[in-house]
Amino acid sequence: MDERARIALLPPEVAARIAAGEVIERPASVVKELIENALDAGAGRIEVEVDGGGIDRIRVRDDGCGIPPDQVVDAFERHATSKLRSEHDLYAVRTLGFRGEALAAIAAAADVDLTTRPSTDDAASAVRVRDGRVQHHGSAASAAGTAIEARDLFAALPARRRFLRAPRSETRAVAQVVTDYALAYPEVAFRLTADGRTVLQSPGTGDPRDAVAAVHGAEVATALRPGHAHRVEEGRAEEDAPAAEVSVLAGPPSLHRANRGYLHLVANGRAIVSRSLAHAVEQAYQALMPAGRHPVALVRIVVPPDQVDVNVHPTKAEVRFRHERFVYAAVYAAVRDAIGVAPAGDLRLPSVSSGPLAPREGGLGWGSASLPPGGVETAEAVPLPEPRPETGRSVIAQAQAHGFVRPATAEERADAGETGAGAPSMLKRLPALRPMGQVDLTYIVAEAPDGMYLVDQHAAHERVLYERVLARRRTGEVASQPLLEAVVAALTPAQVSLAGSEAEALEAVGWVLDETDGAALIVRAVPADLHARGRADPGRALREYLDRLDAEERLTGPDRVAATLACRAAVMAGDRLDAEQQRALLLALEGCETPHSCPHGRPTMLHLSRASLDRSFGRT
Repeated sequence: MDERARIALLPPEVAARIAAGEVIERPASVVKELIENALDAGAGRIEVEVDGGGIDRIRVRDDGCGIPPDQVVDAFERHATSKLRSEHDLYAVRTLGFRGEALAAIAAAADVDLTTRPSTDDAASAVRVRDGRVQHHGSAASAAGTAIEARDLFAALPARRRFLRAPRSETRAVAQVVTDYALAYPEVAFRLTADGRTVLQSPGTGDPRDAVAAVHGAEVATALRPGHAHRVEEGRAEEDAPAAEVSVLAGPPSLHRANRGYLHLVANGRAIVSRSLAHAVEQAYQALMPAGRHPVALVRIVVPPDQVDVNVHPTKAEVRFRHERFVYAAVYAAVRDAIGVAPAGDLRLPSVSSGPLAPREGGLGWGSASLPPGGVETAEAVPLPEPRPETGRSVIAQAQAHGFVRPATAEERADAGETGAGAPSMLKRLPALRPMGQVDLTYIVAEAPDGMYLVDQHAAHERVLYERVLARRRTGEVASQPLLEAVVAALTPAQVSLAGSEAEALEAVGWVLDETDGAALIVRAVPADLHARGRADPGRALREYLDRLDAEERLTGPDRVAATLACRAAVMAGDRLDAEQQRALLLALEGCETPHSCPHGRPTMLHLSRASLDRSFGRT
């Protein structure tokens, strides 16, 4: 018989490692499982420490109820849990961890040491687990609560370990997990330390604004507005009736970001990912926020436990609501309430009316909050430098001085020669473009010997700046504008980790940043290109830059940082450019090596040839 067709049971240790891979994908997965266990244990304080992104070491310490000595070894068995007793409990899960796989999966993927003591016991229990097996179980001295340390994640699974990202990236993912639960449980004090440095510390006061301030800064926390929706559908048996209570803290429309990293969803105390509910939040801001921008909001959803399935994904990051559309409508209404706008009349919502719904046991109430004294202003677009009534050589000199066109190389001058105005001839790449005006303050209409061009002014300037940054990088030049006084920029823990992972590339484009304890960086200098665009608030400029960098998916490494700078520093749609500024920008585009697309691959221009124009007007 062919051995390949023979069926055999896998060895227990191999089966355990395969099962562990479903639950533990990366260090952040370990942190998530341990935080959820700590919260289920009633912890009021949770401390997370990671070294090497959590690949080398993870330690989670809580002051929860602890594990009784006679149950410590059983806790590492698969499907061992204190949170379910029968299959019926699966249809009304009230805890975060319930599968009984967390400790078993972690122990199969790493070396684990656990110390735990219930507050009623005098001594703690200590357990050492290697290769998924308990090697030591004894007594120890420890404060009440539980401390778990996992080392050398996936050391026994080198194939899995090779797929982990760089330590800085893994730290970012860990920071996101801690951030999510610090916001979901404002009554619990969280502390995250990465490689000996405090990245996040929330006070645990119970006020969600204090948790938001610890994560996103006091400015954002002050600007958020409370909103509420309390819905129960009529016309059904009480036990079947859809119900949802939604409390939100949402930013005014003037407070927006470049990505969705500031939108946090919590369902029955569980930090979740939901495209549908994220869409509900963004729909509430429809026509109130610039295109491509995203709101800042913290959304807490409470539904009866039997109306949500938390068992649809191994990592429990996704949930399924029995009445998804009903919850969608409640989230939409709560956000509209927060920003002071009545729900849109043309939105077809389910038939709902007010009714009572008790929150999840344990109390996650937002408390009362007053409206803030105003929102956060959005940055105004800054035009190109003021033109002077000059033409010819002086216009080109101005364009070169401001970096819109690079000087021709010796080879280019020898190959193409100089024009009468002194500009390098780039007819091999683009014909000479003569600006005719702007359309909707977004597109430049240009005439050329081979027809008409519509040029996207933002994409074109982005391409010009991107090539200039790359040229500087090749020569080692750094264009930086020092600040008269250093500024402390309040960031999210994920932003701090991102800045750390891209530290060299950020420095190369002109950022001078120093680390500090907590979720903040000291800004000592900004890129000269950003300074030229009038970014008056360096802290805000850094936050928006990092948001844009995080959203950049097409490019990687230093090119990603360079493209982000070009995007942030370029003129925007809506900026008014006079004729001379249009001419300078087109000259700069003519000088680019790749003028037909921006760094992200979006076209910079649309060409209508003379022949196509003639055909369109029946002249051929």
